[in-house]
Amino acid sequence: MIATDVMARLTPLIRARTEHLPAGAGSPAPETRLEQDLRMDSMAIVQVLEDIEESFGITIPDERLAGVYTVGDLADIVRDAAPTGRRAA
Repeated sequence: MIATDVMARLTPLIRARTEHLPAGAGSPAPETRLEQDLRMDSMAIVQVLEDIEESFGITIPDERLAGVYTVGDLADIVRDAAPTGRRAA
């Protein structure tokens, strides 16, 4: 799975958990910070991680959760856990 595919699939999952943001907030970029930029609290981050597991058919190991600060971190987790075992470029 390539990076643009991952971001395209992550965007609606993230948007569903950030409905409180103005409609013109734009698409999240890899450098978008979950807490500061998207104003996600820990519960919303956990919910989006669950959505990611369900949507991508992956299991995210607990040890990976500590380093999740940006949308790019989420994309890295998806690419690393891709069922094909390949990391996308």
